[in-house]
Amino acid sequence: MDSKTEANLIRQLIADNQNKQAAERLHQWFEGKSTSRQDAALGLLNRVTSLNDNVLRGLISQADADLERNRITQSLLDLAKQLDDTDTLPMTGKGFPAKPLLAIGIVLLAAIAGWIWLKKPVAPPYFDLVVNLHGPGGESDPVRNGKVALIVGDYRLPPRDVSSDGQAFFDKIAGAYLDKPIKLVPLDMRYKVVSQSANTAAESRNITFQLTPVPDTTAVRGIVFLPEPGNKPAVNARLDFNAGQAEGSTDEKGRFNIRVPGASGAKVKLMIEYKGRSCYNRDVTLSSAEILQITLTQ
Repeated sequence: MDSKTEANLIRQLIADNQNKQAAERLHQWFEGKSTSRQDAALGLLNRVTSLNDNVLRGLISQADADLERNRITQSLLDLAKQLDDTDTLPMTGKGFPAKPLLAIGIVLLAAIAGWIWLKKPVAPPYFDLVVNLHGPGGESDPVRNGKVALIVGDYRLPPRDVSSDGQAFFDKIAGAYLDKPIKLVPLDMRYKVVSQSANTAAESRNITFQLTPVPDTTAVRGIVFLPEPGNKPAVNARLDFNAGQAEGSTDEKGRFNIRVPGASGAKVKLMIEYKGRSCYNRDVTLSSAEILQITLTQ
């Protein structure tokens, strides 16, 4: 293929916004013809690759991406005009190196620039976040109902419904919160968060939270009386619900308030010791509304 046909093909690739393919063809064309121009093409190819990577990761603003893309395009067009040149590429205002060593330097600078972009990302104006909710069984155990809220930094986002796929979607979050710590708040669901796959949206825009069920508990209140006449309170009586699931003692007025695992209305076994003796062993019904009045046995 002659240089004129090749130049037309390269200009068409550039017009079609295919700068990577244009840089690759320039690199191949100058192989064995002009080392300095081949190095310049390689430098442009690295810049295209770095730019595309930063755009995909959301690490560069649209304005900066357009500016860099325009610079690369102009440099490709300038290089495409030199397909018949075989002498050493002079240093010009377009930024082409005069020697292969300088070309290598430009490649290294492009790599360093890309690394800096990765270390110091440019926050977008807004970003979206996908929240995945799993139970103790992992991906095969999605949590499919309820609502969740997110606290990003010091800002609490409005609640979102959990979909049938175990996901919640938060959109148009201000870019200023991209690197702020994220906390999930379960709502209308008896779960608590035990782990999450990323701490900020800068780490990932798709974060998985593992949840574990919070068991039902009922606050049981009551008074324990001695078996003798006069309804005297049993002070420091020891209460044991369901063989150690919940324990507590009465105060100086015989009162107790103990949270017991189980939903209101469930029956549990209650044992009471007083002064080292077992003085009560019966089933009781859990209720947070009623006050149990218990009289010890002899």
